[in-house]
Amino acid sequence: MFDEAIRHLNLTPDSQVLDLGCGRGALLTKIAQQLGPAGKVTGLDLWLSRDQSHNKITVTQKNVDDLGLTNRVNLVTGDMTKLDFPDASFDVVTSSFAIHNIKNEQARINAVKEAIRVLKPGGHIMIIDTGRNINEYGQVFQDAGLQITQSMSLVFNGWWATPLTDSYVVAGNKPTNKTAK
Repeated sequence: MFDEAIRHLNLTPDSQVLDLGCGRGALLTKIAQQLGPAGKVTGLDLWLSRDQSHNKITVTQKNVDDLGLTNRVNLVTGDMTKLDFPDASFDVVTSSFAIHNIKNEQARINAVKEAIRVLKPGGHIMIIDTGRNINEYGQVFQDAGLQITQSMSLVFNGWWATPLTDSYVVAGNKPTNKTAK
């Protein structure tokens, strides 16, 4: 599943990527494998087991180390609703099955706004999620002036969802001019 999504990220060997709610590193490590020595993926999580079993920074670091990706990955503890990164820090921002864990609607919107804030002009953002928030995320993209490049159901379910819960992707590009908020 992630392979197809990663193809749409426009990664370059030196891309600087932020993966929000990286958990044990499923998407994070797939992205890191696509980067060159100058590329880096920063994985951010609160490391809460209620969101994902065995969700610990030590588990994720072991997964990264076992794949030989230690030099391409930086793990940090942080809250995606209040990112501790300067504006326009990353070429790509991703989140996979994480933002829906924020139960408060305004806090979810803040998380998406923060992701857009730290995205460089011309950068790409992709949210893969479950639940019914695709329109909410897409509206935040539009309000921020992003060009939506994908907004669709992924038409599959997995261990993270029940048969009644759809998975989807919404992705967009931040304009290179100053129109994005």
